[in-house]
Amino acid sequence: MVGFPLLMLVLNESIVHCQKQGKPLVQTLRILRNLVLPIVVGFIVLTKIIGLDAEQTAIRVIQTSLWVSLIHASLSFVNVLLFVEAGGKTWQAQVPKLLRDLTRFFLILIGTAFVLSLVWKTDLGGLLTALGVSSIVIGLALQDTLGNLFSGIALLFGRPFVIGDWLKFGDTVGKVNEINWRAVHLITRNQEMLIVPNSVLAKEVFYNYRRPHPLHGEPIELGFSYDDPPNKVKRVIRQAALETPGVLADPEPVIQTDGYGDSSINYYVRLYLREYERVPQIRDAFMTRVWYAAQRHHLTIPFPIRTLIHERPSKETLKGSDNRGVSILRSLPCFIATPLDILEQLVANADFKSFGQGERIIYQGQPEVKLHFLLAGQVQMNVLNQANHEQEVLTLARGDFFGAAALLSQEPSSNSIIALSDVDVMILEIEAMQVILDRTPQLAREMDEIIEARRKAIQVNQHTHV
Repeated sequence: MVGFPLLMLVLNESIVHCQKQGKPLVQTLRILRNLVLPIVVGFIVLTKIIGLDAEQTAIRVIQTSLWVSLIHASLSFVNVLLFVEAGGKTWQAQVPKLLRDLTRFFLILIGTAFVLSLVWKTDLGGLLTALGVSSIVIGLALQDTLGNLFSGIALLFGRPFVIGDWLKFGDTVGKVNEINWRAVHLITRNQEMLIVPNSVLAKEVFYNYRRPHPLHGEPIELGFSYDDPPNKVKRVIRQAALETPGVLADPEPVIQTDGYGDSSINYYVRLYLREYERVPQIRDAFMTRVWYAAQRHHLTIPFPIRTLIHERPSKETLKGSDNRGVSILRSLPCFIATPLDILEQLVANADFKSFGQGERIIYQGQPEVKLHFLLAGQVQMNVLNQANHEQEVLTLARGDFFGAAALLSQEPSSNSIIALSDVDVMILEIEAMQVILDRTPQLAREMDEIIEARRKAIQVNQHTHV
């Protein structure tokens, strides 16, 4: 009469405390409060106070319920103690769910045998004999289900993959999300779930992209014109690969001349990366950079020879269209007052290039920098501060220029320039720049003021972010 209310009060307070702390022990405490404790009290009242015989069927049913509740509470407590609160790098977190399910199943079988023997006085030998005969019939009826179960056990002990690995099964690539007694659940790149029965997976050949180590070599095939020297093509591809986020520099990308096709020299590229889940994004970034790099280095990615084109239509460039180039330069604020003959000379002697978003146009410390006028897009100017961290100084937009200070001083660049969007630039040599300075004194003064203001901004930035 005293102990039951006190124990209920203690369990209630413990449950409330665990809920506030967010502890998973709440489930076990609820089992004790809602099942174990009431059944214990009922058993004591019926046997010790009312005096019912312990051999009666009703009392045995209560005893059975008590043992089942205790087994349930014990398994819940062990699960919380060993697995629920285990960290991500502990051995408990690496135990497959299938192994835990099988262990729980066998413990329940042992507990059931104990209850039958202790409470119901059952002859376990005769029971096992009966089960042995009936198991043949059950095995024939459930052969597919049992096949999946034993295949799952074989996969469990072989450990060809764990949760989080990326598998290629048939034509489908997916991440292992769950391994249970029946099937393996894969999450595809389209966020769809593929359920593969264990018996099917055990018989098939599949690829694990995370074993024996997380390093992955992604193959890519490219084709360039027969007029492009292979060594030059390899240098351009290598530079584009190393500048792609996610591609490892060690080991370096592999670039090989693969063969001579109908319309191009084919190159085999293998990019090494550690984040297999980011393969589509890394491939996209690399292929995009290859196109921009090919345009800048005057490399040709040819059409297939089967295309019915007598001559590949040449892309109109600023340099090849003087009128269009002059019009674009005239639209920039810095060239509004520049004489027409100077603009025509600039277009004739300039080099026009395009850069993709995220590409580095100039490196800090890069020698032989040229003058760049920004015709389209935005770029970001960064410098290394005294803590050797890259820091943004300012953002440049259409009409701005960069590289003038390094070109005039003939010194390595004191900053780096990164494209914030797709960018078109006009690049001038020292001779063409000198023409601008000699013929347009106002523009020369404005450029000097801008260069001096940027120099002060760089000094302040390096001094501030130590």
